[in-house]
Amino acid sequence: MLERVLQNQERSDTSMKNMTELVGSHNASIQKLEMQMRDLSRERNRKQKGTLPSDTIAYPKGSGSGPTSHCMEIKTRSGKILQGENEQVV
Repeated sequence: MLERVLQNQERSDTSMKNMTELVGSHNASIQKLEMQMRDLSRERNRKQKGTLPSDTIAYPKGSGSGPTSHCMEIKTRSGKILQGENEQVV
């Protein structure tokens, strides 16, 4: 009877060791995937500080060097309107 208990204990120890190795392997794989996602995100979202996004819309009124060929104000997503040096919050 004691021999069976010892055999079962050895099997349990072996199973526990195998599971521990498997979990360690999974953790390493997850960390590798996290690093790849971080690198991919950084590569995809490269933006220089202080620059506008490259998908700006051309001012629809006029073109060339006329009085309406430049932007008169900029409205940010937060509702802030920039007009030259003056700023207003809407």
